[in-house]
Formats: sequence, C-alpha cells, structure tokens
Amino acid sequence: MPEPPQLPRRLGTSGLVAHYVTSVMGAGVLLIPALAWAEAGPLSLVAWGLLILYSYPFALIFATLSVRHPTSKGVAQFVEAAFGPRAGRIAAVFLLITLLAGNPVLGLAAGRYLLAAVEPTASNRAALLAGSAVIVFCVLLNLCGIRVSTRAQMVVLGTVVLLLAFVICLALPQGDYTRLAPFAPHGWGALGSTLLICFFGFIGWENAAPVAEEVRDPGRTFPKGILYAVCCVGLLYFAMAFTVSVALPETSAGQSDLTAFVRLLEAATGSGLRSAGYLVAGILLLLTTNAWCLGTSRVVFALARDGLLPTGLSRLTPRGRVPARAVLALLPGYAVSVVILLATDSSETTLIKASSATYLLIFLMAFLSATRLLPRGRTARLNLAVIAATVVMLPFFGVSVVIALAMLLVAVIAERWLRKRVT
Repeated sequence: MPEPPQLPRRLGTSGLVAHYVTSVMGAGVLLIPALAWAEAGPLSLVAWGLLILYSYPFALIFATLSVRHPTSKGVAQFVEAAFGPRAGRIAAVFLLITLLAGNPVLGLAAGRYLLAAVEPTASNRAALLAGSAVIVFCVLLNLCGIRVSTRAQMVVLGTVVLLLAFVICLALPQGDYTRLAPFAPHGWGALGSTLLICFFGFIGWENAAPVAEEVRDPGRTFPKGILYAVCCVGLLYFAMAFTVSVALPETSAGQSDLTAFVRLLEAATGSGLRSAGYLVAGILLLLTTNAWCLGTSRVVFALARDGLLPTGLSRLTPRGRVPARAVLALLPGYAVSVVILLATDSSETTLIKASSATYLLIFLMAFLSATRLLPRGRTARLNLAVIAATVVMLPFFGVSVVIALAMLLVAVIAERWLRKRVT
C-alpha cells in the first residue's frame, strides 16, 4: 500500500505565534470588553485577569498534547489515543460538525464590519453576502499554502496590533479613573456571568492542534509559541478592557451594535473615524477567519486520510503539497449555515448562541483525554484544575448545552454509518 500523504513541516515559531494569536484575537478586543463592562463595571477586570491566568494552562495542555500527537486530526487524535478508535471517530465527526457550523460566524462578522465601513445602513442580507465573500477569499488564500497564508497573517496582524496599541495609548490619558469606583456596582454575583461573556474571547487556543503536523521541531516550537502568544493576547486583552473601563463614554458602554474599538477610536481622537474603526475591526476578524479556515481544512484532510471522508480530499497538490481539495471542501460545508441565515434573514449571533457550548464540550473531550495521556506532574495537575473550571462553566451556557448534546448524538449516529468506510 502507498504511504498516506503527509503534510510538510513548514511552520516555525513566528508562524505558530501568528496562527495562535489570530485564532483567538477578534471579538476579545473588539466587542467583549464593552459587553463585560456593561455587565459588571470595574469588576469585569477581575474576570479578564482570571481568564488570562486560565488561558495559559488551557493553551499549554493543547500544546503539550499536540507535541505528543502531532497530526492534523487535532482533538480527535487525543481522544483516539486515550479512549480508542471509536471514541476518536465520534470526536472527529463532532469536531467537524462544530467547525463547519460555527466557523462562518467569524467571516460573516468580518463582512458586516467591512461593509459598515462603506455602507453603515446596509441590510442584514447584504452583510451576510459580504461575509460570504470574506469566507471565499480566506478559502482561496489557504490554497496558496500555509507558508504564504501565515506570512500574510503576520504582516497584517502586526499592523493591526500596532493600530490597537496606538488607540489604547491615545485613549488612556483621557480616561476618567474615578469610574473604577465603586468596584462592583452590580454586586459580586455579576462575576459569574461576566466570566461567561469574557470566555468567548479565549476560544481558539485549540485551533493550533490541527496544524501540529506542519510545525517544525514541535517539541521546541510549541512551548515557545504558546508562551509568546499567551503573553501577547493577555496583555492586549487586559489593556483594552482597562481602557474601556476608564475611557469608553458612559452613554455608549452598553451598546452592542458598535465595537469597543470603534467607540474608543472616536473618543480618543475626537473625530468621526467610525469607518476607519470598522475597517480595522473587519480586517482583524478576517485574519481570525483565515486562521480557522486553515485549521478546519486540516481536520478535513486528516479525516479523509483516515477514510472517514472521501479519500480524494486527502490528496496534496504536486507543487507546494497543499491539501487543496480539503480546503475547497470548506465552501459547501460552510454554505449550509450561511444559506440558513440568508433564508431566515438572521444574523451570525444565531450561530454563536447555537454552537457556543459545542466548543466547550470539545475542550472537555481534550482535557479528559489528557488525564490519560499526560504523565504525572505540573501539567497534569493543571489539567485537573482546567477540567473543574470547564465543568463549572457548562450550566451557564443554558439551551446551547442542549443543542451541543444533540449535535453529539448526531455525531454518534453518523459515526456508525461512517464506520463502514474504515472496516
């Protein structure tokens, strides 16, 4: 039998950091700081601090598992190694369903902001079509290969981060620091709901697992990459949250139709730069969309290589060895969610509410697998703490947990049918 196709290892530390940061950073600096401030006031800074601390062991566990099991299957490979082939297949199908259903949120939000920069009164369906164009663009960019895609990510990400830092530095001196008291204006009980809001800003650390097969010297690259990425994201998140706390105009703190960055830009400069703010926000979300297209295409490639999906999707291009068919397969996969939203004239927030808990279940699968795969030591103890924190969060997701369990049941049923392909 011919050897199964293997992806070339082309991703170094800087590329991995760019992939990590763009996988995570999006709503966490654009929208969530203002929502968290409206929910809990200055107490929201505690929520940000706790989750920044939580994110390091969270990301470290995924990085450690990726070093030990460096394949494109990601979480599914961890589950298979810990609990056997059938559990791995169920996790693989569940992961793919979740990614295809939830990923379009990023591209659709990017399109909405980019369109708002030129046409603020555009209809919801026009915004969805603009978002669809963003998704198609990111898919086509990934056809160029991980090296080209990552280089583009690094250049644009560096520019956007500098712009974000510039706005923060401009806004802080104009801040009203008396707003930090009272520290808990809505009571300390608001901390729980605020943690839930801020948690969405940290979804994405697991997106590095599917590219582990393409990382050079993963034993050295992953530890350095995760440390640099967590420091970068944590610093920028807390800086933006603090800036929102002292500098965002009170009259707009609870608004959800504008990003915190857009409002801060207007407050800091005293001019109508709303369109520029929308443009920067859209570009940042476009980067996140591109990173998730990359990660999801690798999951499709790995499942095709294992026979769960048509094996033709695992073919690599002769030049560049890019899994082009797996990348293109994202278009019909993402189209299902987009068509439903277009038909019902719904926004991408519908997908967020429907799929949020499925990501939490995926995290839990990885952490439970880690209890069997990691040797005793500091990381294993951190993993137990992360499991406890994750379980505590689940009830706060409400009806989304029911939807997640229904999707898991669909994955179990689908695995029985797909099992015939590999037996």
